[in-house]
Amino acid sequence: MVLSLMVFLIANLAFSQGTFNLRLDPMILTKTVSQGDKFSYNIFLENSDDFNAVGVEVLVADVVQDIEGSYSVAQAGSTAYSAAKWIKVSPAKFTIQPASGQIITVEVTVPRGTVGGRYAAIVFRITPPSQKPEVLPEAMGIAAQFQFQLPSFLELIVEAGRKRIEAYATEIEVQKISDIPSLVEIKETLGTDANVFSVTVVNKSNIHIEVTGELTIKTMEGRTVSKIPLGAGKGIILPEAKVKIRSITLQQLPPGTYSAKGVIYYGGHRPAIIETQFMVEEGGAKISQTKASEAPMFYIDPGNIELKTLPGTFRSTTVEITNRGEQAANITTFIYPLEYDAYGEIVPVEERTKAPEWVEVNPGSFQLKPNQSRRIRITANPPKEALGGYYFDLIFSSASETIKTEFGANLLVYVGSDDTIIRKLTADFHLIQLAEQGLDVDLVVQNTGTIHLLPSITIGVERRIPPKEEESGIILPATTQRLASASYTEETPILPGTERFFGVTIPIKLEPGEYDIVARIDFGANEPILLKSTIKIEGGEGK
Repeated sequence: MVLSLMVFLIANLAFSQGTFNLRLDPMILTKTVSQGDKFSYNIFLENSDDFNAVGVEVLVADVVQDIEGSYSVAQAGSTAYSAAKWIKVSPAKFTIQPASGQIITVEVTVPRGTVGGRYAAIVFRITPPSQKPEVLPEAMGIAAQFQFQLPSFLELIVEAGRKRIEAYATEIEVQKISDIPSLVEIKETLGTDANVFSVTVVNKSNIHIEVTGELTIKTMEGRTVSKIPLGAGKGIILPEAKVKIRSITLQQLPPGTYSAKGVIYYGGHRPAIIETQFMVEEGGAKISQTKASEAPMFYIDPGNIELKTLPGTFRSTTVEITNRGEQAANITTFIYPLEYDAYGEIVPVEERTKAPEWVEVNPGSFQLKPNQSRRIRITANPPKEALGGYYFDLIFSSASETIKTEFGANLLVYVGSDDTIIRKLTADFHLIQLAEQGLDVDLVVQNTGTIHLLPSITIGVERRIPPKEEESGIILPATTQRLASASYTEETPILPGTERFFGVTIPIKLEPGEYDIVARIDFGANEPILLKSTIKIEGGEGK
């Protein structure tokens, strides 16, 4: 049994103590805006108490995030990513009668010259109507009679300029659940033998990130014992926040020494990777506590490197690596072919072949002091028979006695001229099947060109309407009616000579009849790929 744990928001949708019973909607709003935009939205605050009125004062505050991922409010303007000064609320003070509600209008003005993420909280502070609010001089200073507050959070993404996506895995811990006070309630359910794996993620981006994680446990001989998710699906981490992503498992390992490797996906060019060792003592009831010190943080610029050359010629470029951490780091460079499996997941380096000798990284090892940068030279001298795109994974690794971290960049060496670039895909339906949740549709797409592609795919379900003769004698031709569709864009490239599976479940209940399953694949060529397959539903079963 595995329990993924990633708490990013602790705030009650309703609370009830004494005479207060309030609900608000929305609890959180995320919106993409442009510089200079002005918009407004409404928050609905409901008093569910049938007998007591409630006095409310509305404040605008900043949002901060603690190590457990929980949001809380801070003084307006106290954070670097505050949107509090952009916001006006109306009304700012009111009383909600019993079994009634109040609409609060939030007006937001986005100034020019800002980029990235900005955040704020609309805070509702409550006092019995018999008391008068007493505002103190400080921005967030309210008299002590305000015992309750309920926040609604606003997350803004300002689309302008360059978004900087930068995140690091800085700690990895292996603990018994009984050693973590914040998990005491979960311990009461799972027992004291549950094991907790935690990876601390620091967001250095200028925008919030959505993270997912995966943990792999191996023996010292390299055999995989377990592979489990870290966190509960996608979680939000605010800029400059440090959050623990946890997974809890009841699996008990035999005595021995193991490695725990955390892989964090956050939208960067390459996931953040951190690894440590831990020991299970006799009886399997005790794990030797492993808490690694804060790991080095490397920033690689650019994260995607493209190098064009002709067969038999020499070309070079550079990439800059910066130590963002607070300690010196000894770094070793590696280069591997970049490989994705059929589902777009990156293949572990231990399962890949070596990079060809005509691609080199220099120097192979070096030291970086805190805040120090160094340029690394990449050279390519492809043979005369080489042609097309060649893809590589540049890895910069730093290891100590207790911890190992990896960072990297993607390298494309295109051998040939612009005239040799061929963008070509082939595709077909792999599976069309009725499922409990709807209709499962799988596509297989193969890149038969010479360069990577990122296709956009739309899959639709259309009901066939047969010809119909009207009373006037006019015969209406056969048509189709679009019932449902699903669209998405692939985030990881399909490399030349590889194939990718795409699967989607369309939540639809199909009545008996004939249907066309259609797909459109756009990938940068002049013409998209169009696919169609017909199915017939008889008695609720697809044929």
